[in-house]
Amino acid sequence: MSKVLTKVVCPHCDSANIKKNGIKSNGKQNFYCKDCHRQFQQFYKYNGANPLLKKQVCEMSMCASGIRDIAKVLKMSAVTVILILRIWFKSHEEPSFEGLFEEVIIDEMWSWVGKRKEGKRWVWYAQCAKSGKILAFQIGKRNDKTCKKLMKKLANLTIHKYYTDDWASYKKHIPKEKHIVGKAKTQKIERQNLNFRTHIKRLCRKTICFSKKDDMHYGFIKAYIWRKNAA
Repeated sequence: MSKVLTKVVCPHCDSANIKKNGIKSNGKQNFYCKDCHRQFQQFYKYNGANPLLKKQVCEMSMCASGIRDIAKVLKMSAVTVILILRIWFKSHEEPSFEGLFEEVIIDEMWSWVGKRKEGKRWVWYAQCAKSGKILAFQIGKRNDKTCKKLMKKLANLTIHKYYTDDWASYKKHIPKEKHIVGKAKTQKIERQNLNFRTHIKRLCRKTICFSKKDDMHYGFIKAYIWRKNAA
């Protein structure tokens, strides 16, 4: 008679430096990771409690999968998927940069929350022309107020040149001597718009997947930008 040994690794940090940590009330063996100091089980009765599946929820949400798609594939409720995503969104911060940037491209793209016509939202963001990092973003209407909020987030950066399209708000809030209007440099950010719409299902132009609340809309965009900048 032979024994089969199963290697147990931490689902949070993939470390093998773990130890047994008692038995849970459901009779399952509990483990403790000595590296990340988190507890886990090797087997879960409910998929929504499994750390590995929680990671998969987040990955799928950034790869054009909707809430119901994720729930169906991972065999958990849509409410559980939303809860996992809300918690995950809180672990990300908005972009924070300092220093000098020679060329920055700014553009805006439309989406909506709730109803298509009444709930129109514009995602304004600034991208470094050289590195492709997104320096700041702002969600709101396509007006001077939203543009002003975006420029405020860029105020701590030293920027030599701004490249935009000919939307009137840019001319009001960007110094004339630094502002260049035209398509020559904005092609890169237009391509980034396509990445947004491809990877976040609710940003597609023709879709039945959309945000019902502003905080979810904001969370998806913030998480996607954080992942892009970290890559």
